[in-house]
Amino acid sequence: MEYCRENTIKVMKELIKNCRNAENLLRNSCSTLEDKSLNKIFLYYADLNKTYINRLENEILRLGGSIDEINQDKVSNNTDKTNYREKLKKCENGVNTAVNNYKEISLREDILWEVVPIISQQYFGEIEAHETIKNINTQVLSGS
Repeated sequence: MEYCRENTIKVMKELIKNCRNAENLLRNSCSTLEDKSLNKIFLYYADLNKTYINRLENEILRLGGSIDEINQDKVSNNTDKTNYREKLKKCENGVNTAVNNYKEISLREDILWEVVPIISQQYFGEIEAHETIKNINTQVLSGS
């Protein structure tokens, strides 16, 4: 049981790092976008990742883990100055990485059952984000 608890905390910390990367990537990318609708979409998914981070941190604390070292890991907050298409591709790839990580973790048998619904719910949210950004990217590429 202790092994599962420790492993659950470890994988949730990995998910937090992934969510933080996705959040920052989306937030930084939208900071220079002129397209207000795309800006809103990116901010929505960035905020969604922030809520995932908060939920995972609360679960880690509930299980008796520490989040101090996670909060010390800082991700660069530089403004993304790449062009529109490159931003879309970067965001699509970043969210795709998050989807794959959630999928891999949700299939593991060495995590506590009580966090599986949380991870699964977040996994489906990341799938939605990926599909939305992928569809936008496809429309932009086909419109050229």
